[in-house]
Amino acid sequence: MCVDDAGRASPRARPEEETRSTDAAPSYFVPVADHTYRPTSLTQGAWREDEQHVSVLAGLAAHEIEQHEPRADLLACRFSFEILGQIAREEISFEVRTARPGRTIELVEAVGTIGPRPVLLTRAWRLLTSDTTSVEGIELPAMPKPQDCEPFDGAAQWQGEFLASLEWLAAPGGRDGRRQVWTRTPVDLVEGVEVGDLARFVSLVDLANGVATRRHPKTMGYPNVELSIHLLRRPDPEWVGLDTSVSFGPDGVGLTSTVLNDVHGPVGTAAQSLTLRLP
Repeated sequence: MCVDDAGRASPRARPEEETRSTDAAPSYFVPVADHTYRPTSLTQGAWREDEQHVSVLAGLAAHEIEQHEPRADLLACRFSFEILGQIAREEISFEVRTARPGRTIELVEAVGTIGPRPVLLTRAWRLLTSDTTSVEGIELPAMPKPQDCEPFDGAAQWQGEFLASLEWLAAPGGRDGRRQVWTRTPVDLVEGVEVGDLARFVSLVDLANGVATRRHPKTMGYPNVELSIHLLRRPDPEWVGLDTSVSFGPDGVGLTSTVLNDVHGPVGTAAQSLTLRLP
């Protein structure tokens, strides 16, 4: 979800004949040079037809960070994605650096640029892993497993080929502002590239802001301006579980809060700050 340069949400009417097929492209991104990618039509955003959905772009940024000076003994446990403006569906290049090097703690930063303009700033803390199973304890609630959920049309209220490319399930009892949803994709993140489990998982987390809508997106805008992810362990990307609550405050600001699950149980949390735009 994105905003334009003036901070306005830009929902558009759903096209009368919208493509609901993944046949148009085999992947979300095609590499065209080192650290540079061309988005395919399947990255099409939900608020505007001419933008990329930030969820799948966040996965690409996570992939770039995973490839930067990789160390098997470190876990990227926290990602922050700052959306700096509308993300056009055009070639994007990344510059990645280690902002804080260390033996046990690292901070890595990736800046995604379209043309002369930075559009996505990503930071990830990478921490040294160790065996702490003797003290393990997780208080986050577990979702019903995918096999206990029902088919769900996560694209029903939204436009865009990215949402249409996904598979969806939902736990019984969901309502406006509160829902538990599983999602996955049959589409490769990057054409011809083996992408790690972490980036694949991250690529679907931003979807949380659209699965438990308080208001139909044609009636008002509520795009998120950032996404923050905290992880307890390495996730399994086969299914991404979004246990999501959406709150609208009285002063034009909202919050989407999510407990993240994979098929093994809770894996972390996500939060998205929303700008609320009434007509």
